[in-house]
Amino acid sequence: MPMTRGIELCELGFPPQACTPAHDCINLEILMTAASVWRGGDVLSVLSVAKAAATARCEQGTPWCPSLAGMQLALLLANVRRLDLARRVVRRSAAAVQDPVIDAIAAVVNARIALCEGRTADATELCDQGMRLADDLRLLSWAGVGNVVRAVTALRRGELVTMSQHADQLKEDVLFGRDVLPWNSPAWLIVQVTEADKGRDAAVPLARQLLESAVSTRSLLLSEPTSASFLVRMLLRADDRKTAVRGRQHAAALAAENPGIDAIRAAALHVDGLVDRDPHQLEQAAATYRDPWARASANEDIGNLLGTGGGECGRVRSHYELAMRYYDVAGSPRDSSRVRSKLRGHDIVMAAPGYWPPSRIPILTDTEYAVAELVAGGLTNPEVADRMFLSRHTVAFHLRKIFQKIGTKSRIELALRWKQLGAAARNGSSPPPAGRVGPGQAHDRAATGSSAT
Repeated sequence: MPMTRGIELCELGFPPQACTPAHDCINLEILMTAASVWRGGDVLSVLSVAKAAATARCEQGTPWCPSLAGMQLALLLANVRRLDLARRVVRRSAAAVQDPVIDAIAAVVNARIALCEGRTADATELCDQGMRLADDLRLLSWAGVGNVVRAVTALRRGELVTMSQHADQLKEDVLFGRDVLPWNSPAWLIVQVTEADKGRDAAVPLARQLLESAVSTRSLLLSEPTSASFLVRMLLRADDRKTAVRGRQHAAALAAENPGIDAIRAAALHVDGLVDRDPHQLEQAAATYRDPWARASANEDIGNLLGTGGGECGRVRSHYELAMRYYDVAGSPRDSSRVRSKLRGHDIVMAAPGYWPPSRIPILTDTEYAVAELVAGGLTNPEVADRMFLSRHTVAFHLRKIFQKIGTKSRIELALRWKQLGAAARNGSSPPPAGRVGPGQAHDRAATGSSAT
């Protein structure tokens, strides 16, 4: 088999073993057409072509090729939240071949479906099942799907170390040009991870780059429609309205080209509501989304908008409570906790000096202990500031002091060190010296920079 042919096979999730060297794979040829149509942004046409790839009969009589094409179709369906159909396609494709690799791919795609439904525990378990064979060369292109799912579930749970591990793998795949499926762009996730670890200032330039190009924005929104609101919201908070409006234009154009795809229409409505500061558009987006996390995000944005605009307190509470409910359904305690702190703020419940528990770490003050506890749990500096009724500058100041006292350089290192300090406090023993990490943790220590903002 020529080298270029092998590259094409792997790029579309087809291991070279799927077809013999002399075989011109009809399933692969049709999928390559689907990839070209995908770049054009016509989702219904892509789904139609991918369905043809999944139903075409391999000339060699092997069920491998249509089965793999079916898994690609299921992944595309999951992207646009046609989840019941995606599940049926996975089931049919897996039943056609009795092979552990096909079973592993099916588990990873089902994990993606579970994540879209908010079943984070199931998504993690399914992903772990599929990733057990991640070193198999036949799974190279599919490992990226698993890493996206695991990073997102860890981010929502506030598990920063696990999040960083899988995000680093995705970064390496992009950096070294490893096989990445055309409809599984991890770029939006890398921006989220950067914000969670290093703060918004580090993430904004990445968000700006993603939205400056129509090609990159369209590819991004096709892979994960909910990324549009996240990126635009970040840029609006950074007072970069020009790039936010550009992102809105790309989202609106994609929605106009795909009127039958609710996930893309909802994403465009969400962005419109953010840019126009229009709660009605945000309510339309929330009603159109099928993804519980996306519904939660839209309701949180409505609460934010009404709250800053002096809206009726009852409406503000109602939307924040809806956001918390949907975040809980989506298995995202990290986001639910952030909204809960906003609710307290609108109830004008101020933090008394003795509100936070006393420090269990002798070298930290009570306030430093509370900041460290929240940051190690996955909250960003603005979220900690909201929760503790402090300014963001004060939180950053405390975090720098915490880093100095316990010998860490980043939020990821803090999360690792915090577990060791907590265990030592509970056991009444001395914690291991700062700078010493256990097996498998050196990668986490080296993975991030040293920002306290």
